Amino acid sequence: MGTDDAYAELGLAAGASDHEIKAAWRRLVSQWHPDRNASPQALVRMQRINTAFELLRQGLEADDAAPPAAPAQPAPQPAARSAKPASGGGWTQPPQPPRPPWHIERKLKLTLEQAAAGGRMVLRGRHVERCVACEGVGFRHSPRPCEPCHGVGRIGRRNFFGWVAGFETCGECQGDGLARLACEACDGQGELGRCRYEIAVDLPAGLRDGETLDLSAGGTQGDRLKLHVVLREHPFFRLEADGTLHCEMPVDGFLWMANRWTDVPTLYGPQQLRLDRRHLRYRLRGQGFPKEHGGARGHYIVDVKPLFPAQFTREQEQLIERLAASQRHAPGTPLHEWQGKVVRWKAKVG
Repeated sequence: MGTDDAYAELGLAAGASDHEIKAAWRRLVSQWHPDRNASPQALVRMQRINTAFELLRQGLEADDAAPPAAPAQPAPQPAARSAKPASGGGWTQPPQPPRPPWHIERKLKLTLEQAAAGGRMVLRGRHVERCVACEGVGFRHSPRPCEPCHGVGRIGRRNFFGWVAGFETCGECQGDGLARLACEACDGQGELGRCRYEIAVDLPAGLRDGETLDLSAGGTQGDRLKLHVVLREHPFFRLEADGTLHCEMPVDGFLWMANRWTDVPTLYGPQQLRLDRRHLRYRLRGQGFPKEHGGARGHYIVDVKPLFPAQFTREQEQLIERLAASQRHAPGTPLHEWQGKVVRWKAKVG
């Protein structure tokens, strides 16, 4: 790698100052270090960035073979100190100060089943650490007025003849009239770094929609993980504040009449329920949602809606007639007494 290639690798023009070289190196390291970039080209690109940085720092101008590539840094940081000569005469990479803790914040979308059961979950994603010093904008305001607009916030727009035909917002200060200075903490980037993360978290049973969890993200830097719980809408269940779970389900009317068994969905899998034609509501105790984190579960209420055909088939009508004919009413029952009254009435009017 020659000097011209080294400048091109760092995105600099030939003859860039020492400050510009270090700033470009810090910016590229925060983007391409393998700890923050999972692409297959990250390691090779990081080696070329380090080689170009060493070459320019030594002031070499020859286009012969490049020196051996320095190993990738274990934890790239946007800030760096001045490089120092090594005992062998070469240059070592600037030492990296420990970075401040990062704060990862995201939504945690759960089904009712996941929220009720809790347990370990692995979260994966990408994180951009915003610069706190500049609140992520990459600059701070100077007390001096903006030079292009002289502190007015607007710049005259001239027509073909050079006359002022109107005004437009100053692009340098975005209309606030104050000069902008690049944030020193993030070199004007608005962020301190990016990373991919994979964090295993232990969730308590009984999480509710809208809850916030503040957890450790692991590692030795004191990183934190803030989760905002969002419960997905469920196709069967409706959850109340006290942990009571509701479900409305249609059932076969003939099975309901015959007091047969049917499957009902629960948060913990399907369960058998014995239908009773005297009831349309059933309460399953302790089969609802946890009342508090890791606590006892509420009740599960199932409302059934027996469904019958709008019109019976001939076969169904024959079966119903046979069923009615097979029924014998014991003396003393309301229907037996009614039938007796009808027989005596017919005898009188006949």
